[in-house]
Amino acid sequence: MPYKMKSSQSVDFLSQSSIDLGFIKDELQKVDRIDPGLRKEVLKNIESVVSSQETDWILKNGTTNLVDYVVYRYKFKNFPRARRLEQFPLHLLLEPTSVCNLRCPMCFQSDSSFHTKEYMGMMDSGFFKSLVDQAVENNCKCLTLASRGEPTLNKDFGKMLEYCKDKFFELKVNTHATVLSERLCYEILDSGVNIVVFSVDSYYKEEYEKIRVGGNFEQVLENIKRFCEIKKRNKTLPKTTTRISGVYLGQGQSKREMLDFWKDIVDVVTFTDVVPRWDTYNNESMNYNTPCDMLWERMYVWYDGTCNPCDFDYKSRLKVGDAKKQLLKDIWTGKPYTKYRKMFLDGMREKLYPCNRCNVY
Repeated sequence: MPYKMKSSQSVDFLSQSSIDLGFIKDELQKVDRIDPGLRKEVLKNIESVVSSQETDWILKNGTTNLVDYVVYRYKFKNFPRARRLEQFPLHLLLEPTSVCNLRCPMCFQSDSSFHTKEYMGMMDSGFFKSLVDQAVENNCKCLTLASRGEPTLNKDFGKMLEYCKDKFFELKVNTHATVLSERLCYEILDSGVNIVVFSVDSYYKEEYEKIRVGGNFEQVLENIKRFCEIKKRNKTLPKTTTRISGVYLGQGQSKREMLDFWKDIVDVVTFTDVVPRWDTYNNESMNYNTPCDMLWERMYVWYDGTCNPCDFDYKSRLKVGDAKKQLLKDIWTGKPYTKYRKMFLDGMREKLYPCNRCNVY
């Protein structure tokens, strides 16, 4: 079937919030430590920079780090599109584990050939800390704990979160919440996670369990409600944004009813179009040559140190380095990444496998 082309940053926010942009402009103009040219760019594009996600962060964090955060979000949204390469990824994604207890039909976890010793494992906490240290040393502002597996299945996940505390503007956790215990709720909140994304695609049992194969809707709903109640009760933990994130499969899912059901439970409700990655390598060629912004934006590090441009390529055919043998900054500017970026810019995406089978740009 044909798939709609999808921007790597495209997320449909069903719930919206707003803020006074004049106040943010005033704060930007007060600070002289920012390059004048960059500040001018940010001010000119402030309406596109400060959308729902940024507004929520500012409302929760106030003026502390406001200017640096807005500049970071400008770079995140615009530098990849303009092919402006920073010396370190703008967004680093670390995989606590590649293991998952669900088999969702739109996910590579439904590919039985992925479930072998070659691909399954847990990240060591010591190695994890070394990666976080490199991110901090290189002024990386955004870290996500997630990727091919369910991060909360790593027994050291709480320790990992604790080590990340107060080190990033955006510390994000993606979870399907099936094993979200009370202890994990407190560990996530105590660590100052900025965004917790609950991967839930429906508001009623039959649809949810058809999509999230192996999940129990009542249990997930209870887990998410408990998390939100703990957050609400503890006034010292106000900075974590809770987000329901659904994958829109085009099977009659109602965005309006999703929003109506979840809006009084979590802070934000979003939907994103499906990416055909349940059998990436056997997809038909998409036959288009649009460069992919992700090669200028982010890096994934698997549990074993394998570095990859994205998780669409979940078997690492496009491996760019080994974080157990190389520094992340050297991998980011190294030969494989440079080669792939050049191929995209030269209109050779159709020759780059499996990028030629992906609908993301």
